[in-house]
Amino acid sequence: MAVIQKASPGAPTIGLFAPCDPRIDDPSRERARNIVVMTAKVLKAIRLCGHAKPGIVVADRTVETEAHADEVADYFKKNGVEAIAIVPDTWFYPGKTAIALTAHFHRQTPICCIAGNNAPKPGVVGVDAVVGAYAQTGILCPAIIGNMPEVGQDPKFDPATKTEILDLGWAMAAAAYLRGKRIFASDTDSMQMETALNHVHAARKHLGLESVRESMKIFSDMLRDEKGYDKDELKDLYHWVTEVQWKNKIYTDTEGICAKGLDIYSNPKKHPAPKLSKLHQEKLREELKLYLTLRDRMAALNCIGGGWTSQLAWGSDLTGTPMACADIAEALFNSTFDHRGKKAAIPFATENDLQGLLTMVCYAALTGGEPILFADYRKVYEPWEIQKKADELGIALDPNAAYMQRGTIDMDNSGSGSLDWAKDSYLFEVFKHYFPGGGFSTGYISPGGIHCQAGRLAYSDLTGTFTMIQDEAQSVELPAAIAEAFCHASSYSWPHTWITFEHVPASITKYGCPANHMHMVQNLPRRRWQWFSDYTNILNFRWENTPEFSEGLDRMAPMLYRISGGETTAKMKLAGR
Repeated sequence: MAVIQKASPGAPTIGLFAPCDPRIDDPSRERARNIVVMTAKVLKAIRLCGHAKPGIVVADRTVETEAHADEVADYFKKNGVEAIAIVPDTWFYPGKTAIALTAHFHRQTPICCIAGNNAPKPGVVGVDAVVGAYAQTGILCPAIIGNMPEVGQDPKFDPATKTEILDLGWAMAAAAYLRGKRIFASDTDSMQMETALNHVHAARKHLGLESVRESMKIFSDMLRDEKGYDKDELKDLYHWVTEVQWKNKIYTDTEGICAKGLDIYSNPKKHPAPKLSKLHQEKLREELKLYLTLRDRMAALNCIGGGWTSQLAWGSDLTGTPMACADIAEALFNSTFDHRGKKAAIPFATENDLQGLLTMVCYAALTGGEPILFADYRKVYEPWEIQKKADELGIALDPNAAYMQRGTIDMDNSGSGSLDWAKDSYLFEVFKHYFPGGGFSTGYISPGGIHCQAGRLAYSDLTGTFTMIQDEAQSVELPAAIAEAFCHASSYSWPHTWITFEHVPASITKYGCPANHMHMVQNLPRRRWQWFSDYTNILNFRWENTPEFSEGLDRMAPMLYRISGGETTAKMKLAGR
């Protein structure tokens, strides 16, 4: 047995083995073992939250009998295997090999089958047999039948197959990784949004996620008592905020800025930032104290994400004592840098939107911790409306621009805009009537050309499952005068990212967001998400007027769904509905 890669702390381990026909010759056994190692090396590119690496171990013997299956299963268990890849090159007897081995593991353990489309000692027929056998017993076993040389002792999968294997392996590893992990939740969802509820039981059932639910009073007490953070680090953070990251870019009197319609994003030199008063400095420090306190508390509890609500009880309800908002903290959590330099982005949800946080945590696990944009689904601009504004301002538009073909959405963020999604950013004082507790929000306009998945999970009592609504999208860059006008039309002082969906026009997408927030992440292939949704039993909504299947984008439907009435029916059955 061999360890190809050791797991990062908290990361799962993937085990790979080759089931074989006991009648084959030794060269065929050697080739089968070599293919397993070659496949394992493809999976070394997987990165989970914070760039964590999964462990990868391979069986250095073929599995030909029940006794072999027991031996390899014992090795896998001793090495902490939580996901299993069956990698055949020859015919094999499913019940004596693969099924006998995986029977040692929990029924929900992610498994898959990976093979070449090879004629000798036929491997494909073995894939069909084992996948069909699992499907008939209600067990999911996705398969990849790719391309490699049919002869030779050290064949390699072609590049397209390697990419597909990586997506499937990543989905398996992410599903295993999330089980037993923990997210942080402040004690109330802001504005009583039912879509922001902490789905304690559903998150456990589908994702294996736990949540720490702590009162915001603890944090207000710590801030008032000057504890919960390191005072020297606060000085470093305050210096970085005021003299490095946002030097000469911290604006007060946001109400005045908006009343005058200033174009700070386009022409900041025309509008120099004022000197901060002592009260502004005090409120800024209070906001930064919250970041350090939350960060250290979440780290002590081993949380991989969190949520906070600045509104109502914390920052805007005058029946209590309003505190400074958490917008800077939220932005820093979702970014890959702060006063310490480079760091891992931690998914963090505005308004304690825990349903949105589940989306963000899944996206992070599937991309190696890409910084995720959390945004309000604020305003949908169809092409005619963009043209109308251009005519008002006397601006000529490119009719071939994506936003003129399908429209765009103003993702006007309410606080936790990742700074990685900005070329330049600013701090603006919060609206005093909205947040009497004071503080500052980040503001920026994202550059165009950022390709991403834009989506959100939603929960349904009718099905007892989550459903993902998403599509490939890209950020678009509007002409400066139009961008300024659209920013002022909503909340000028918050981050703005204009998103155009790749396959769905704005006239349809405006009906498609299942809540007031949506989330965007780069470098997430659609089929990787789909395989992950299979392992976590999450439904997928298909947008109107889009094809059921696009080769190269979508994964092939697993056999379990093919023989069980389709994906939705099978997943509802698995959910007990």
